[in-house]
Amino acid sequence: MLKRYLSRMAVATMVLGLALAGAPAHAQAQPGQGGGPQGGERRGRMGMSPEEQLERLSKALNLTDDQEGQIKPILAERHERMGKLRADESLAQEDRRAKMREIFEESNKKIRDILNEDQKKKFGEMQERQREHMEGRSGTKNN
Repeated sequence: MLKRYLSRMAVATMVLGLALAGAPAHAQAQPGQGGGPQGGERRGRMGMSPEEQLERLSKALNLTDDQEGQIKPILAERHERMGKLRADESLAQEDRRAKMREIFEESNKKIRDILNEDQKKKFGEMQERQREHMEGRSGTKNN
């Protein structure tokens, strides 16, 4: 039971990270939205820029300016680490996924530590919805 719960939490964490780091395909098809000149340009598979991720989180969680200032470098670091990981062709796909999961878990924990209790609850709900969305797209269930 605990193993199942931990497995689901790991998937949920990874899925939210993927949601934040990799924008849905329709968002990429609409280049007029998002960051633009403030550094939010699309970079192929890199997905949303840290600025776009912050904007999405800020709206969803009603972040304060102070929280935004603390979260922005976390997202920027995650974005940079993910880019390096994607460029590393020496890793097997399974190893790359494991490292991605680790990066997402680390950054999401740092973000959670900044949030108040209500925001943490919403953040968890966002992760769960995204996990369900990703499971629906891939047709797999992680039990």
